Amino acid sequence: MGMEVSFISAHAQGWTMAESQFSPPEVALGETVYWYANPHSDSDPQLGWVSERPGRNTVTLLVFAPGVGFVEKTSVRHRDDPGLHENANWRSHGGWEYSEETARQRRLSAAAADMIVSREKATKASSNGKR
Repeated sequence: MGMEVSFISAHAQGWTMAESQFSPPEVALGETVYWYANPHSDSDPQLGWVSERPGRNTVTLLVFAPGVGFVEKTSVRHRDDPGLHENANWRSHGGWEYSEETARQRRLSAAAADMIVSREKATKASSNGKR
């Protein structure tokens, strides 16, 4: 019964079960991302900054539009969100993905964290061998 209620609730909100279980990549306030008016097209990416995380799957962006300035884009979902294929309302808000700079910084941070963990393990193994 719990799964049935969950399924009905998800459909009432316009989601399928697969969509409601989607987890977008982590993104922090202030990180740069690319915003796409059409989340399924690679054309015309615009640089944006994450200004809010109002929901688990949505962000609010400040997108720089030449000749206009900053434009707020609300309820934007990651381009890999499966709900964007079925829900035209979600698609109308566009889609985001990491900018090259944010992706590079995240890779460097992950590599540094891995190096620290490896160093700590090596230090622990070395100190255990001396006992």
